Amino acid sequence: MANKTTANLATAQAKLLGAFQSSELRFTYPATYLALKAMTPIMFPDYVALKTRDDRTIDTNYIQRASRNLGTGGRTHNHGSSSKQDSAVMTPSWATYSDKFNLSLKQADKSLYGAEEQLFNEISNSISNFMEGLEDVAITALWNGRSQVAGVATPEAPYNTGASKKTYEITDSTNGARAMQITKIAIQANKYPAGVTIFCDSIAYAKFEYQAAQGISNSTNLSFQFNGVTFVHSVGLYAKVSPSLSLYTKGYWLVVPNGTVATLPWIPVQNRVGVETPVGSYSNIINPIDGESYAVHTYMTAADDSANNGYTQDVVTQYEISQDVAIAIAPQSSGSPILGFALI
Repeated sequence: MANKTTANLATAQAKLLGAFQSSELRFTYPATYLALKAMTPIMFPDYVALKTRDDRTIDTNYIQRASRNLGTGGRTHNHGSSSKQDSAVMTPSWATYSDKFNLSLKQADKSLYGAEEQLFNEISNSISNFMEGLEDVAITALWNGRSQVAGVATPEAPYNTGASKKTYEITDSTNGARAMQITKIAIQANKYPAGVTIFCDSIAYAKFEYQAAQGISNSTNLSFQFNGVTFVHSVGLYAKVSPSLSLYTKGYWLVVPNGTVATLPWIPVQNRVGVETPVGSYSNIINPIDGESYAVHTYMTAADDSANNGYTQDVVTQYEISQDVAIAIAPQSSGSPILGFALI
């Protein structure tokens, strides 16, 4: 097996597509990560070509808004000066995530599973690890990236400026059934256009799904609140909220205006094109869940692998699957486009 790594990877790739499509492998579905990934082309259409190596920095320039009150004194021949627009720079920060395993040349000789099947299972397991890991990365980025600045509050959604809260609060007993309507009004008050994605913890998602099902034939019609809003069940969000914000146990959600947060996955050029050297090989494999290429690096060493179902005179192939990922949040001179809401 060790001397035909590339061929075995190609075989594993073909099997992966079928296995994940048939739900043979169980893992937490990365709904949050995939929802952010869908926004990426809007924000950074050419970042893969611009980032030529792991350590290359990409600076993105943007123009800051200069808010001015309108004049009321009529037209003048000498306008005078006013506050000018300025520019700023956002620099996405990539982190490298990896998963590794190894297989020996002889470990399949006495096994029920052949060498190709064992490689397939190892890669399948790595992909499941990546999907659960990157889902947590995405949820953490949204949670930590929520606005820390008091925005425009509305009478039914006051903003809690507490050090660890930074959240719009809606009273569940009186306005819980209208929570999404109030949320949309608060978004408009903060000058964001229609079209948002709402990342809910399990409690909020269950409530909103129930409310959305109350159609016009039911005695209480709440379905109007959900027009133009995409809901995502972020399974891990409650774990972020509950330790520090024990007050928010009736439902929490993060609102992201569409196109303001993106995922930026990247792998080195050697892995993209495929490079074989006497020392090791660089290749890639496509993750059937997110459709992205993941870097695969392999090398072989002589070893006594008898402790791992191999044998005394064996060859071990070391595998590392990796991907660089940045979560980019649209910059603002004050605050963040990610807004937190809770029922209290």
